Amino acid sequence: MTKRCAYSIKCFLILFIILRNPVAQGEEIVIGLGNFAPLFSTPNSPALFKDLIDGVYQYIPNRKITYRYMLSNARLVMDLNVHKVDGSANIFTSDEVNGCITQPVFSYSDVAISKKAHHFQISSVESLSELSVVSYQRATKLLGTTYKKAVNNSLFYKEVSNPEDQAKLLAAGLVDVSIGDKYIFLQSLRSWSKGKADANDYVIHDIFKPVASSMGFIQQKHCDEFDQALVKFKQDGGYQAVYDKHLKRLGYIPE
Repeated sequence: MTKRCAYSIKCFLILFIILRNPVAQGEEIVIGLGNFAPLFSTPNSPALFKDLIDGVYQYIPNRKITYRYMLSNARLVMDLNVHKVDGSANIFTSDEVNGCITQPVFSYSDVAISKKAHHFQISSVESLSELSVVSYQRATKLLGTTYKKAVNNSLFYKEVSNPEDQAKLLAAGLVDVSIGDKYIFLQSLRSWSKGKADANDYVIHDIFKPVASSMGFIQQKHCDEFDQALVKFKQDGGYQAVYDKHLKRLGYIPE
């Protein structure tokens, strides 16, 4: 066998090994995602929290990410703990997982939303006692005693299972205020009105403290590299840009 022929065979074998071995191209990580729009969504649909994850992994180029879509919160934890996935989004405490969690990544912004035309001055949770309110199920258990006391004294209070019902009730003037995540409300308003409602006809009142959740991983090295990349993503402005992009996509322009 000539040297040239042997060299060609060697090159072919190296190329074959690279193509057959995905680890050589970057370690694959399987990540579970939630099931509530627009924070999570189906493949190829806008999803705020997935965009945050994608942004962080731009700074970890040696990882190949595969997603598992539309998992419930309980399923996200379960699949991580039985190692069906390498990581799960939207983990709230380290007690939930048999692994590690990153620094907080995802920020939930529960807010009060009213119609701009009504000129309501809502500066605190206590202000809700003077108004009629619609919220999501279990809000009185999740938003604290001050909230529960305020809505118990309100003119009217109702908790509903479908976010679109909140948008419908507020748009129709049947309640004064809707309580919930601002992105979910704006998505529900757009969906219910088939894009005809103007998001800027509404005022967002920031009367609740934001709640954050994290990524959970089986391996500590994945938590560590994610945290380091998250710092860079924030420093470069990409993190906040994702939140701003999704507000703009939903038609809301902060004053």
